[in-house]
Amino acid sequence: MDCAGCGFDIQSGFAFCPRCGARQPLSCAACGYACQPDFAFCPKCGASISGKAPPAPKPTIELVPAKSDGDADRRPVTVLFADLCGFTTLSEQIDPETMRVLQNELFEEMTRAVEAYGGFVDKFVGDALLALFGAPVAHEDDPVRALGAALDMIDRAAAVGTRWQSRAGVPLRLHIGINSGPVVTGGFGAVGAKSYSVTGDTVNTAQRLQSMAGENDILVGPLTYRLTRHAFAFDSLGAQTLRGKSGNVLVHRLTGLLETPHTARGLESFGLQAPMIGRDAELSRLLTCLDLACDGAAQLVRLIGEAGIGKSRLATEFVGIAADTTRFPGLAIRKATCSPLGEQSYGTLAAVVRSAYGIGERDDRDRTRQLLTTGFRALDLTQDDVDGLLPLFLHVLGLGDPDGALRHIEPEQLRRQIFYAIRTVFERRLAQGPLLLVIEDLHWADAASLEVLRFMMDRLERSRLMLLVIYRPTAQTDPLNSNRVNVTVQRLGPLAAADGQRLLAAFFGEAHGKLPIAMRKRILDRAGGNPLFIEEILRGLIDMGTLRHDGERWHVAADDTDVAIPVNLQALLLARVDRLPQEIRRLAQEAAVVGPKFDTALLRAVATDPAGIDAALDYLCDANIVEELRGPDAGGSPGYRFSQTLMHDVIYQNLLLQRRMELHGRIGRVLERQYGLAPERPEHLAQLGHHFSLTTDKAKGAAYLMAAGDQARKTYANDDAMRLYRQALAAFADEPEVTPEQLALLERLADLCGPAGRRDDALTHYQQALAIHRANDDRIAAARILRKIGRLHLDAGRRDQAETHCAAAEAMIAAIDAPVEHAHLLQERGHLSFRMGDQAAAAEWATQALQCLQTLPIDGTTEAGREAARAMAEALNTKGAALARLGRRRDAVQEVERSLSVAEKADLQSAACRAYSNLGVLYTIVDPANAITICRRGLEVATRIGDLGFQARLLANLAVSCCTFTDRCAAEGVPAAEKAVEIDRALDQRDHLSVPLIVLGQIHQCHGQPKLARKYYEEALEVAKEIDEPQLLFPCYDGLATLSLEHDDMDEAERYFTLAQDVCIRHNLDPGTLVVLPFLD
Repeated sequence: MDCAGCGFDIQSGFAFCPRCGARQPLSCAACGYACQPDFAFCPKCGASISGKAPPAPKPTIELVPAKSDGDADRRPVTVLFADLCGFTTLSEQIDPETMRVLQNELFEEMTRAVEAYGGFVDKFVGDALLALFGAPVAHEDDPVRALGAALDMIDRAAAVGTRWQSRAGVPLRLHIGINSGPVVTGGFGAVGAKSYSVTGDTVNTAQRLQSMAGENDILVGPLTYRLTRHAFAFDSLGAQTLRGKSGNVLVHRLTGLLETPHTARGLESFGLQAPMIGRDAELSRLLTCLDLACDGAAQLVRLIGEAGIGKSRLATEFVGIAADTTRFPGLAIRKATCSPLGEQSYGTLAAVVRSAYGIGERDDRDRTRQLLTTGFRALDLTQDDVDGLLPLFLHVLGLGDPDGALRHIEPEQLRRQIFYAIRTVFERRLAQGPLLLVIEDLHWADAASLEVLRFMMDRLERSRLMLLVIYRPTAQTDPLNSNRVNVTVQRLGPLAAADGQRLLAAFFGEAHGKLPIAMRKRILDRAGGNPLFIEEILRGLIDMGTLRHDGERWHVAADDTDVAIPVNLQALLLARVDRLPQEIRRLAQEAAVVGPKFDTALLRAVATDPAGIDAALDYLCDANIVEELRGPDAGGSPGYRFSQTLMHDVIYQNLLLQRRMELHGRIGRVLERQYGLAPERPEHLAQLGHHFSLTTDKAKGAAYLMAAGDQARKTYANDDAMRLYRQALAAFADEPEVTPEQLALLERLADLCGPAGRRDDALTHYQQALAIHRANDDRIAAARILRKIGRLHLDAGRRDQAETHCAAAEAMIAAIDAPVEHAHLLQERGHLSFRMGDQAAAAEWATQALQCLQTLPIDGTTEAGREAARAMAEALNTKGAALARLGRRRDAVQEVERSLSVAEKADLQSAACRAYSNLGVLYTIVDPANAITICRRGLEVATRIGDLGFQARLLANLAVSCCTFTDRCAAEGVPAAEKAVEIDRALDQRDHLSVPLIVLGQIHQCHGQPKLARKYYEEALEVAKEIDEPQLLFPCYDGLATLSLEHDDMDEAERYFTLAQDVCIRHNLDPGTLVVLPFLD
């Protein structure tokens, strides 16, 4: 047959002409009449031609790479199962040979639908087809492609059924199931007969959905629905039980395309919005180019950046400003976006034309002709001009040549006339005013359109035109190069770290400060300055319930920042990796196992192809997947790092588990040869532990990690120590029996979790250790754990539980010679008595604890001596605080100073912090000049070791000293107290929260702000009543009483004074000591 556009001889099955790109007429399935491409019904017999599926542009067919077993991987995929309804019945009615022809024709049409949307047909099974979107090559929108293909399949099957109506006797209908999720891909089958396929629960669920679907139903799983609901309409079927699967699955039925699709990006649906941040310089540069264009110097601006980096957001802001008629009077703005499915010849240009004249994708030829004619006449073109331009523009729009005006024109001449037509229209439009043309996603543009755009820019270099093209770095845009116009290249890089923080702050407002620092840092580190990545990581945290919205406020429900990589980001990054040559991709995977940063020496030692490393790394640098390290990060041999943390994570997770384990083992053995069998440096221990813990030799990895954690703990790098201990515990998880090392790990990790504010985690680890110690009948160890659990309860204000655990611990070792543990328990009883207001008993318990330690070595050189020193330092602290309450202040200072000396000599920083905190209070009476100094010194130590509890105490004491003895109350005192409140609330430190609240009440009372003062006193009183703390109840009552006096409310003042007096009588306390020393511990 001949092409309808240029007369070129083409095959009958071609939808487009390979010579001129014109869309070809369709044969009516019912009567065979040649219908124009835009016809919805056959004009001869009235049969339906078009269907519900969105029109699929001419696909860019990607060759599927051959996959060996070594290239098997893990990846997110959207799986589509489709089969023919009533196949068994149909087979009974039709001869098998005829049935084979029907099946092949149907499969051919279904395959075309899959390939039109960039999918891969895995296999045919009976009457069913299994198609994959995302394997072997990923796209950023694979779920959307799968649903588009499914709708197209329904229409194609109906057309086949119409053609076979006389022989089949029934219409052909499909039922389709689609599901998205992780799979394993690779070669499946016997040796010598393997073929590429996938396996996993994602596939099984898709098949179950297909079997559940009715005639022409398309059922989708929950993840597919979530990733496509912005573009498609669905009916919810609720949670369904699928055959062979445990639990229920949320199922939706696809009903078609949304009339007005939403954007898939952004967090507006959660009420989170942010202005554009960190792009002021780039925006200014674009506006400068537009100013020049409006003055008559045409501008070509290339805006280049990776996906999600903010190109579209910058363009939107720019266009919004450009639409301001006062700055840019008479400016016309035209926008077009290229399709990710690939454009037919002149497809990008067609999108520009549609934007200019308001032509819809589904407008027929007559409507399009009408809109074009109206637009051309607005340009003051003659009727002859309009008649000459219409056939050319209809051709560009893919609507053919219905009048045969172009039939006898040679293709090259047709091309020239199209160029002339475009130039004519643009010249006429530019004569009326300046024009801004914005084309997004130019990396998907067709070559013919690029040539037209370059021709236009070359001929219009002195016009009021600005062409802004937006694309990714991988785009081949050489055909657009112009030597006649001003060209500006604007590359968008990642946001600076400070801008990332500003973006988070803009999203969450006041709640931003309540996001844990570790969570904020991890979000920004993983996002690597990419705004889209930040948004999608936040979306993942919200979906997981880690971030929750209650009313008008956001809060952190769980401080767990280890969120899985969002599926759409995995696909986005994996699409780049899939396009790497096979040997380059393999090296990237090996480098990912080494780590986010790697040096070439280690990589060369473990790589499959050491000789090709240098060339491969150059390739990866050019592809912006890795970058060379320079400066202090580079180390000895040449170093590299992955350009984005998420890129590293995606490549690493793409590997099969078995392959990861092999590479980790190979790396670990190389490092052992390099570092020796007894490494001492913490970073070497951590590195070895990381790699071996991910092999079959997990016990070796755990031992290295535990040693690294111990090193970090000794230097009070407690965050690092906790991370290493958790990794070690995870490595031990597969051990059949609990080892002594695991027991030690549980206790050490719990010891660090408590001060860091992770009280629930600490309690969990202690309880696990306690159960094992009891099972082993290790009473001393069990008593020690019970004591520590009691301290956790005390810090949380649960004194009854604290007393219960201490009593249980005492009973457990009553008949056992364990002087250090006895001392610890006695001092804990003393501390508990102090909190309950019985100061004489507190001093007596502490004295007994010190007597237990009289004959023991107290030093930091051995573990036993260090533990004895800890018990002594704590007992001296408790005794000093109790003596101060009993009015013996000089003796109290002496005891607490002894405590500090013991703690510092044994390098017991936590015990030292308690001493600093109490001295900060005592010095306000006996040595005011030293009070601020001692508080700051203690705060420095507490910050260094990461003890948030003592940070809050020392901040509150610092606030008291600053506001009592200096003029820095507003500048330093109030912020310190407010920070203490923030910490106490975050950690739920009910035993201390009243303290900074009282301090703020006293400050605002002194500064003549009674309403604020009362607010803080009343909140402090509520907490103090909850924990029944006499030393905190008294200053609350006293403060409220004096406030009432100041307002001449004598009855209320007397009531509060009476309550304060009752507290002192009930607990035998001297009111004078509570007025000046209310915050001892």
